[in-house]
Amino acid sequence: MPASPDINQFKEIALRYGIAPTPESVVRLTQLIARQHCCVDEIVRVIEQEPGLSARLLRVANPRASDESEYTVGTVDEALMRNGIGCALLLAMGTPLSLALIKTFQTMLSLKLESVDVHQLDALEGEHMRCSIGFSGKVAGHVYLRMSSKVARAIAAGILGLDAAELGNEEVRDAAGELLNIMTGNFKSNLCDAGLDCKLRPPKVGTTDDVSTPVEPGGGLERLAFRTGDLQIFVEVTANPWSD
Repeated sequence: MPASPDINQFKEIALRYGIAPTPESVVRLTQLIARQHCCVDEIVRVIEQEPGLSARLLRVANPRASDESEYTVGTVDEALMRNGIGCALLLAMGTPLSLALIKTFQTMLSLKLESVDVHQLDALEGEHMRCSIGFSGKVAGHVYLRMSSKVARAIAAGILGLDAAELGNEEVRDAAGELLNIMTGNFKSNLCDAGLDCKLRPPKVGTTDDVSTPVEPGGGLERLAFRTGDLQIFVEVTANPWSD
C-alpha cells in the first residue's frame, strides 16, 4: 500500500499533474479559519461572494434535505451560527480535494470528471470499496473515497494500463490508495500554507458494506460526488478545525 508522502512530495505531485491552484476565495477562507478567534462576519462575506461556496455550505447545513425546497437553514450566516466554523473548514478542504481528483482523472485516465450534487447519483448499496486517510494536528479528521468494486477495478485498469480482468485485488487497492494520496496531498498543502498544520496517516483501503460515516467530535461532514460516464465516485470529508 502506498505510504503517505511528505509535504514537498505533495507539492511535486501537484506540479506534475498540473493541479490548479486553490481559488483565492478559498485560500482567504482557510486563513480566516486558522485564527481561532476569527470574525464570523468576515467568513460570511467571503462565502457569500462565491455562489458555489454558499450552495455547498447550505447543503452541509441541511444534511437530510434532498433539494433546496427542504432546507430549514437558508442563509450563510444562519448555517455558521447553527453549525459552527467547522462547516466553513469543510468547504476549504473540499475544494482542493475536488480540484485534485478532477485533474488526476483528466491526466491519468483522460476522463472528464464532473462534480455533481450527491443526490443526483444512486447511493452506494452493499459491499463497496472504501479508502480513507486520517489526519491530525491543528485540524483533525478523515477523508473517505468510496466507489463500487466495479468502478474501482475500472479506474485501476486505466491507471495501470491493463485489462481489468488481469488485475489482482492488491493492484486495485494500491491504485485506489495512490489516487487518495494525490487528492489529500493537495488539501494538506493548502492547510499547511494557511497555518493549519496537520499530519496524514497512510491510506487504508478495503471493502465494506457500511455506508455510514463517523463524524469527528465537534466537527462536521461534507459529502461530495463526481461522475464520468458510468463511473461514480463519492468523497466524504469530516473535520474538527481546532482539535488541539
